[in-house]
Amino acid sequence: MPIGDTADAPTNPRFASDIYSFGMCMIEAFSDEPPYALDDDDTILEKVFSGEGYPRSDGFADDEWALKRLTDPDWEQRISLSSAITELKLFAEREELRNSVNKTDRVCPGCSAMVGVEFSFCEACGHRVDNIVAASA
Repeated sequence: MPIGDTADAPTNPRFASDIYSFGMCMIEAFSDEPPYALDDDDTILEKVFSGEGYPRSDGFADDEWALKRLTDPDWEQRISLSSAITELKLFAEREELRNSVNKTDRVCPGCSAMVGVEFSFCEACGHRVDNIVAASA
């Protein structure tokens, strides 16, 4: 498709590659490590071009792992961005409800900063803290 042509975003392969990238960002945000972190570039390219799906990491709830569909090797099978946003809003609501029960801060294992339970990541160093037990008052 020539640059400048208008195309319906859901059926545009270039837009679908953005969806794939967003999905990989979601995997990194949930797992606290870059996708394929231990693989070299050649191995990663081989996996991606062979159509191998990204393996499930520990710690993902089933509904969270469903967002992996953003990275489906077949770009036409990827879930829509609007569906992903709807799912993310549900996760945010669930996290807000869970965090409203206990307002105790946690200590970041990466930098020892205090992090409120309403946050999943330390603002000082970016370490994931949502599964850390709250600090004693």
